[in-house]
Amino acid sequence: MRGAWKKFAIAGASLVAVALVLGGLAAMPSTRFAILRTVLPLTTTLTVAPLRGNAYWISGGISNTGFVVGDTGVVVIDTQMFVSTARKQLEDIARITTKPVNVVILTHSDPDHVNGLPAYPHGIEIIAQENARADIVRAVRDPLSNGFPAVPGLAGYVPTQTVQSTVSKVIDGVNVVLMHVAAAHTDGDLIVYLPAQKIVFAGDVITTNTGRFPVIHLDGSSLGWIESMKAILALDADLYVPGHGDMLTKAELESRLAASVERRAQVKVLFDEGKTLEQAKAALKDVPLKGTAAQFPTFVATTYEELAVDKASGSSMSK
Repeated sequence: MRGAWKKFAIAGASLVAVALVLGGLAAMPSTRFAILRTVLPLTTTLTVAPLRGNAYWISGGISNTGFVVGDTGVVVIDTQMFVSTARKQLEDIARITTKPVNVVILTHSDPDHVNGLPAYPHGIEIIAQENARADIVRAVRDPLSNGFPAVPGLAGYVPTQTVQSTVSKVIDGVNVVLMHVAAAHTDGDLIVYLPAQKIVFAGDVITTNTGRFPVIHLDGSSLGWIESMKAILALDADLYVPGHGDMLTKAELESRLAASVERRAQVKVLFDEGKTLEQAKAALKDVPLKGTAAQFPTFVATTYEELAVDKASGSSMSK
């Protein structure tokens, strides 16, 4: 699953052309990054929306980000795909407050959430789930290990604090709960809950522009996603910022969870009947994801693969 980013949204001949160029530039990660950067959409305008209690949501980039203004500084949640876009994010923050950014929280290790880090001052505190930190370290050592070149300078921005499971913290006067329930979208997801504001920054555990079912990769898990969504919905919150797309109501998230639980059960029935993956897809009228999400397997494929792996290993984890 770690190769999912290698299929980033570059259609047809463009993908082939880029792949050929990359092959010739294997020893030049900075040049390779610059070339790939030109074939991805680069947003020139970000939109900052105030939420509640000094918390803000930034949309318009490849992924959503956010920030909270604390007592003496700013806590940022995710950093954009490109350094240039991250600089725009910093400019937008500066229009809201003159306080400096001194903490960054990463919801996971995907490049569109972490590659903007080198736009930030050296020495800031960076918090991530421990598996996400390992992914970032791996990306620094092997620029294509996550399927997209680690941006030059990322080595200076390895997370300085890690979270294993769930922890409550006060960061610059802001009450924050950092939750890692289980491997979901990735094995290093970190859900950011602001209890005073009743806001959840869910990262890609929630995506609302990729269809009704969750997107899972990088050692994520369909069962873990279900468990994580149940934990999110159990929080006293009513604003949910997804990693991609627009916010949904709690009722809409509950509907998505119910649909995913039902779909996973359907896949298991077909798997237990001995159906192949293609037969299961046909029976459930499964269709490939669209747009930039086309790089990922569908929820049906993810679930079927997990069931197959568990059967081969004799595991009883998949229910």
